Order: sequence, then C-alpha cells, then structure tokens
Amino acid sequence: MADQVKKRPHLHFNIGTIVFLVIIVYLTAYVISYLGKEKLAIYEVSKSDISDTIQGTGIIIRDETLVSTEQDGYVNYYIKDGSRVKANGTVYTIDTTGKIQSYLNELMQKKNSVSEEEKTQIFEQLKTFSESYSDSNFSEVYEAKNTINHELMSYTDTIIADNKEKLEKKYGKDCYVEVKSDVSGLVSFSSDGLEELSEASVTKKQFEKKTKMKDLRSKESLSAGSPVYRIVTGQRWKLVIAVNEDDYNRMNDLRTKKQNTVQVTFHKDNFVTTVPYLCQKKKDGYYITLTFDNYVQRYLNQRYLSVELLLSESDGYKIPSSSLVTKQVYQIPKKYLTKGSNSSSSTQVNVLSTNKKGVNVLTQVSVTVYRTDDTYALISTVGLKDGDIISSLDMTENYTLRQTKDIQGVFVVNRGYAVFKPVVIDKRNEDYCIVSDEESQIELYDRVILNSDTIKENQVIY
Repeated sequence: MADQVKKRPHLHFNIGTIVFLVIIVYLTAYVISYLGKEKLAIYEVSKSDISDTIQGTGIIIRDETLVSTEQDGYVNYYIKDGSRVKANGTVYTIDTTGKIQSYLNELMQKKNSVSEEEKTQIFEQLKTFSESYSDSNFSEVYEAKNTINHELMSYTDTIIADNKEKLEKKYGKDCYVEVKSDVSGLVSFSSDGLEELSEASVTKKQFEKKTKMKDLRSKESLSAGSPVYRIVTGQRWKLVIAVNEDDYNRMNDLRTKKQNTVQVTFHKDNFVTTVPYLCQKKKDGYYITLTFDNYVQRYLNQRYLSVELLLSESDGYKIPSSSLVTKQVYQIPKKYLTKGSNSSSSTQVNVLSTNKKGVNVLTQVSVTVYRTDDTYALISTVGLKDGDIISSLDMTENYTLRQTKDIQGVFVVNRGYAVFKPVVIDKRNEDYCIVSDEESQIELYDRVILNSDTIKENQVIY
C-alpha cells in the first residue's frame, strides 16, 4: 500500500481583510498619537482695555467740631441735618420745661402722614442706594437705613421755626432758648467721636475698629455737656487710605513720573473725580492721602469710604499673556534693505561673499522685516548667520551681522500654519496683555495660539 503523502493546507489571504487590518492599525496609532499630544488652544484677538487700579478704604479728615449743650433740657433742632448755618445763626432750641416737647408731640400725631415732597426725597435716597449697591459692600445697607432715618427725623426739625409765633403766643417768649452757632458751616446731627482726628494721628487701629456714626438726636431730656451737633467748616477735606507696601511703591512710581493727581471712584455712589495725592510711610504702615477742595457735603455723615484709584489705563488689542513668544532677530541699519527684482517692497538684503576665483559677489536673500524706525530694521534670521556681511549694491558700504536681539510676538494661525507677528505691549497683568493696535502687526480677529510654547514657527496646525 503506497504511502499516502499528507498535503499541507494552503493559507488563503483575502486582500480586503488585509486592507481593513492596515486601516485599523493606522487609525489606532493615530488616535494614540493624538491623545498623547498637548491640545492647541486658539484665541481670537479682540479690542479691549486694561486698568491698573488700587482698591482701598479711606478715613475722612475734616475741619469739624463736636458741639455740646450748655444747659439741661429737651433739644429741638431749628434746621435740617446737612444744612448750612451762618455765623450767629440758630441751630437748635432748649426746652427747659418740657412744654414745647408736649406741643410737638401733638403736632406730629395730627400730621400722621408723609407729604409728597418727603416721599420723593426718600425715593431718591433708595434709588441712589440701589444703583450703587453690590454684595461686596453689604454694610452699605445699614448706612442707607441710617440715611433714611435721618431724613425722616429731619421733618420734625423745622417745626419750631414754622410754628414760632404760635409757641410764643401760647407759652410766652421765654418758653425756650435759641442756641446759635459761633461759626458758619455744615451742621450734622451724627457723630463717631473722631472729630479731633488729624492726618498725623491716623493709625491702622482706626481702620480695624471702623467706628460707626451715631445719631445725636434724642426725645429725652439731655444734661448739660451732652453733644448735640457736629459742625464742619470749610470745603477742604482729606481721605487717608491704608495700603500695602506694593501699592505704596506703585503710587510712588507715579510721583517719579511727574503724575501728581490720580482718578478716584467712590464705591458708595460711583462718583468719579481727579485729585492730588501724597504717599506717606509711617511706623505702622503705608498710607495714601487724597486732598479734596469740594464735595464735603456729599459725604458729611461718612467717616470711612471705599474707593478705587486708577493709576493708568490702556486700550488696544487684548491677547492672553500665555500666547506671547520670544524670537531672535537681527538689527541692521535700515539703508541695507533693498527691493527684489519682482518686488516693490524693501524685503531683501545683499549678502557679500567671495567665490572660488576670489571675486566678491552679492547674493540677494529675502528677509521678513518685523519693525523699522528712522535708522534701524529688525529682520528674520532665516538664511543668515552671525558673521555674514551685508553690503550696498556698489559694495562701498558693508555691515557684519552680529549678536541677535529678542522681540516679543505671537503665533498667528489664520492660514493653518504658525506665523510669527511682533507685538508692542502697553499693559500686562497675569492673565492678559493690551498691545498697541498701531505698533503691533496683529489685527482684530486674528487667531493666535493660546499655549504658544507647544508649537514652532511655520508649523502646520490644520
């Protein structure tokens, strides 16, 4: 019986299966490679501004005096809170018997309503508070409440003046004593006990305590020596702001640049003005003093004010700080730039070299011109190196390329690959820069690489 020869099985390859496996392997490798790469983020250039500011709380220093009554009795004010009184003008009356107080109570019970004028004034107070309110200054709620209470109480302050003849007829001319002011000024019926505070005596403790204003008006009989009103003379006042060392140095830098005024915004009512300032260094810290020649009535019943100081403001193109890159360029005399044979722009330089025969020859090299002034031009280093000699066309003047210098810019990817564009930074913070829209080569809506350290110039992005 003949030996049977065992045949090996033949492997049959399907070309479709092979192609499919190759595609699977390729896609897998591509996905793994893509996941391993750091993702590029793109930012669109926008128009914006950036401000350098200092936020702080200041304490008010005024020419003010706390006035006390010289005898016992019920005090009734002749004028409204915040009114101006002239020298020898009546501020309040003293009712030593209590009869006037009973009469006033009867009048108030008969009134029992708020006039339209009074409603309008309260509405204006609420409107002002609403427009300036923010959650970061919640304490303003209590100040607004006190202001409205002062407004309501002031409606009774002039009742004696309006009913003077009736009172004298009913109780006689000696039923009360009129008390006059020795000086002219603004009268306030609130006090915090800091009327004697001076610029020199301000310390950090005053900012920590933040003493509240208390209403001096009372329906009870007052003893002689009790404070009854505060009078502010003159329009000049100061706001002393406690700052840290860094803010102090920033303000001092303004002084060295001959900027002797600063724009201040009051958070209480968003009022903005510009005033002179001084920087002071004391044993317990650093202070900025603002000096005002007006608006004393605006903050008559305030001691502490939250403010913002505007040191500088720049507008231009806004770009992320992380998009900035540094590029090495050559600085050459501008006169060595020349036009190419088919170009109307001076974007060529003539490189001088010696051929094999020892003859000097010129070779035109195209360059990117990043910036020029009256004397110099900053050009790309591509096709050039240190020691290369550039020359005029007649070879009478030469310039040797030396060490490069650094300029800042961004990578623009409008066309799918990274193109370096120089920028001039006007203002910068940790997150963003404002660059000059006139001196920078980027344009509005350009697409720049956000994480610039992840790519190289001319790299294809998509």
